[in-house]
Amino acid sequence: MLCGMMRETIRKAVPVTDDELALLVASRTEGSAANAAAIELLGPDAVRSEAAILHGVLALGLSVVKDRITDRDYAALSAAQDDEDHAYQAALRRCRRDTKD
Repeated sequence: MLCGMMRETIRKAVPVTDDELALLVASRTEGSAANAAAIELLGPDAVRSEAAILHGVLALGLSVVKDRITDRDYAALSAAQDDEDHAYQAALRRCRRDTKD
């Protein structure tokens, strides 16, 4: 992105249930438990509008999805290691220990 240029905003229609809409409204109600939680999780700027809260919740949810992908990638990497890999890692640990002493 060039200095001073705005990134294009893409808007999507997102269906929400009555309960989700009520929580969204409560999140913007100053002093409510939902408002405090939204500020804690998303930051104070996130409660300035419904769109800001929805964007913050989407970003938070996508962060959780990315974390799950990372966890699965690490689990797959770990599962793919064989005895030779384990021996190599043990040798590296010994080497690091020996150089600290």
